[in-house]
Amino acid sequence: MKKHHVFAFLLAAFCAGGAAQAQTAPPTQEYQYPSVPSKDGSLSPPSTLRMTVTPDPSSGPVVIRDSAASQAEYVRCREVSDRAAVSNEQMQSGVLQCLKELEQRRQQ
Repeated sequence: MKKHHVFAFLLAAFCAGGAAQAQTAPPTQEYQYPSVPSKDGSLSPPSTLRMTVTPDPSSGPVVIRDSAASQAEYVRCREVSDRAAVSNEQMQSGVLQCLKELEQRRQQ
């Protein structure tokens, strides 16, 4: 009989200690992805990722204003390089060169 009282006392102490510890421990959350199978029955995640980005309203777009002469020079450069190009690589190289010259004019 004495053994039963000791056992009951120890059991009550363990339960009280466990309850006190459970109250102080932060709650844990368990996540499972995906929670439901996809349309084809697989448990794979979706093949596309959708993300919404909200721009900061305080930072507006940077506006670059080129002079009329600079714009005309860029158009002339593009026309000359496009006419001279005989391959796609030459055309891309010409566009790159025209953009570099435009950027140099902006830096001045």
